[in-house]
Amino acid sequence: MRKLIYYILNYIFLHSLEPKIMRILKNEKKLVIFDIGCFRGIFTKNILKLVGEKKFKFFLFDINKNTREYISNLLLSRNISYHEVALSNKNGTAKYNYNSFFESSGSSLSSLYRNDTKWVASRKFILKILQLNTNDYVEYNVPTLTLDTFVKRKKIKSIDILKVDIDGFEYEFLQGAKNTIKKNKVKVILIEVNDKKKNYIKKEKKIINFLERKNFTLLKKHINISVALFSGLKSGDYLFINNIYLRKNPVNWIFLTKIYS
Repeated sequence: MRKLIYYILNYIFLHSLEPKIMRILKNEKKLVIFDIGCFRGIFTKNILKLVGEKKFKFFLFDINKNTREYISNLLLSRNISYHEVALSNKNGTAKYNYNSFFESSGSSLSSLYRNDTKWVASRKFILKILQLNTNDYVEYNVPTLTLDTFVKRKKIKSIDILKVDIDGFEYEFLQGAKNTIKKNKVKVILIEVNDKKKNYIKKEKKIINFLERKNFTLLKKHINISVALFSGLKSGDYLFINNIYLRKNPVNWIFLTKIYS
């Protein structure tokens, strides 16, 4: 069963929107990239493999206790910094819900998002189906920070690619990024949306409406069907482009969305 899950998750990655972004990076000058929910650093590693580190300044974020070890080789670069903080809708602390099973591939079972017991129960139910120990699902406190606060503190002028993979906490994250997004400091947003099936459409609409009001266009979405095969959850990747940047570079992005149609 573990091998099956591994292959399913790899299938999701290979057919997601991330490869689409890689295609246009070779011709870009030095970019600022935020990898939020970096976990093992797969997204960042793929970019480095494609074009090298000299063209980029990376900011990696995660609160998984093992991430620093997973990305230790990446941190040898001066162009890559790692921040053990959860980007949220407020500054302070929050409970992080962690499960060790999916450490081998990434986890939609570890998240800040668990405001109701039914959400936790649904995730434990998945573990039960897979005949795994539900006691591995634990909570611990983590520091939180808004993207707006981080950008202001670090005096970051712009973010070329904002990649977000935080397993259900997407809308709350965006609420903490309002000013950064409103000021057109972000060009591209690649965001994975997760939730229970019955809540998914509502959350999807909230996120799309929020970003469209902030001058973004949804260019592409990819629903990860495999996730729904063994859970009550739904997941999808969404590629948004700032309209100002889209108008300046229409050929690149229109071509990009057709490559994997």
